[in-house]
Amino acid sequence: NMMKIAIPIFGARVSPRFDFAPALLICTLENGRVMERTEMPINTWSIWQRVEKMKELQVQTLICGGIDGNSERILKSQQIEVIPWVAGEAEKALQTFLKGKLQPGMIIYPGCGRRRHRWAQAYWRRRI
Repeated sequence: NMMKIAIPIFGARVSPRFDFAPALLICTLENGRVMERTEMPINTWSIWQRVEKMKELQVQTLICGGIDGNSERILKSQQIEVIPWVAGEAEKALQTFLKGKLQPGMIIYPGCGRRRHRWAQAYWRRRI
């Protein structure tokens, strides 16, 4: 079974803000493996353009950092699952997702196992 996930990125990391992410990493998964990945620049795009593109590409899940309530509602209304407030390396977040262990508010450390800090959500929310 095929699915597509999107990760707004800033360099190699999950972008701290969905609305200001300069690029979007789109991954096509099949049977729990990444079959294809595409990076597209989206720095000049509005929230609506970002959502439209994800809908057009049939993205089912968005893994992101900080996101405002309005954007999250719009995405959910388009049947896109949102895993918000994730911080750290995009590649590590993707691997954690593939293992079925990615949770909202998770901080992904390089070279470490999964760890979840409760303060992460409060920390990101304050910054938006």
